Order: sequence, then C-alpha cells, then structure tokens
Amino acid sequence: MTSRRESGRATGSVLFLLVLLSGVGAWNYHRNWTIEQQAEGHRPYQSYSVADIEALHAAYQGELNGVEAKFDAEKRKRVRPQGDRGSISGNVDQFAQTAATSKRIRAAAANVSVQRGEIAELERELELRASFGEGAMRHVKRLTSI
Repeated sequence: MTSRRESGRATGSVLFLLVLLSGVGAWNYHRNWTIEQQAEGHRPYQSYSVADIEALHAAYQGELNGVEAKFDAEKRKRVRPQGDRGSISGNVDQFAQTAATSKRIRAAAANVSVQRGEIAELERELELRASFGEGAMRHVKRLTSI
C-alpha cells in the first residue's frame, strides 16, 4: 500500500512539474514572439520563399549594376557652364542645358538609391530568416531561447 501512495505522490509531482514547465514555456514563447515582432517591423517580402528572395536579390543586383552605369554616364555628360555667352538667349540655352543634365543626374541617382534600398530590404529579410529560423524550428527557438 505504501508503494501505491508514493507512486501517487510522484504522479502528482510530475504533473505539477509538467504544468509549471508548460506555463514557463508559454510565457517564454510569448516574450520571444513579442521581441521578434518588434525587431522585424514591416516585412514586404515575408510571404516569399527563400529561393524567390535570392532570385530577386540577384535580379536587383544585376539591375543595380546597369543603373549605376547609367548614373556614371550621366555624370560624365555634365559640362561646366562657360560663364557669360554674350547674349541672353545663349545664357538661357546654357542654363536650360545645365538644368536638364542636372535633372537626368538626379533621376539616375534616385534610381540607384531605390535599387540599393530594395537590395537592403531583401538582405534584411534573408538575415531575419537566418537569425529566427523558419517553420517548426522557428517555434522551437521561440519556446527554448532565453
């Protein structure tokens, strides 16, 4: 009879320990999930697969090379103003040409900036996936990491 009583106490202790571990695990999971949500922020590529993100990254990188080449070409087309051309129409034409060149350079620089921003966003998504994991391992990491 005493062994039956002791086994009943052991069962109660094991159940208490399981409930305690489940509660601590749930609290830790929620804490890590909250930290992860704050760290992630807005993720436009969240629903994409890793292969798609890597393909997009390669495509944007290739496009960036072309856009940077265009930007460099536009900068090389820039000419220094020659000062007073002797007539108002000559000065106006020179100003219009300088303004148009500057506008093309700014547009090319904006394109470079956009491409670099997209590449940075793709790299951020890949980094988040590497640090937090994916699928079931992501949930295990949330549950067990302190």
